[in-house]
Amino acid sequence: MGLAERRAANEFETNSLPGIKIQIEESAGFALPLDIHWDQLSTAGESHLFVECWTTIYFEPLIQALRTVARDAMGKEALQAGLKRVVVQNTLSTYNPENWATFTGGTLTLDHDPLTNASDVKPRADALVNVLEAGL
Repeated sequence: MGLAERRAANEFETNSLPGIKIQIEESAGFALPLDIHWDQLSTAGESHLFVECWTTIYFEPLIQALRTVARDAMGKEALQAGLKRVVVQNTLSTYNPENWATFTGGTLTLDHDPLTNASDVKPRADALVNVLEAGL
């Protein structure tokens, strides 16, 4: 990860992530630890896309899915009891909504290429709801 990518990741972490964390907490109903692998998300030469793509690829679908799952007391209780942390990474360069998320042992892992199919928020959110509901 070069200097431009480190700067862009730091800017996202400093300026965008705090507001995103608030939305995640409001959607889930509790504080949810995030483990973000910045080095895996930081594609060389593409730092100008980080804010938009990371937000739409990883965080908007997560927020939408958490809102859907936690829409009632049963969902809120299940989330709080079963979801312990969220890992955001790119180890598989996945770009298909059906394969981008896993939920095991309380850890929700979002593994998606950080720049591909950024506008497919709803399909990723829908797939994430299915993964969460099946695992809770």
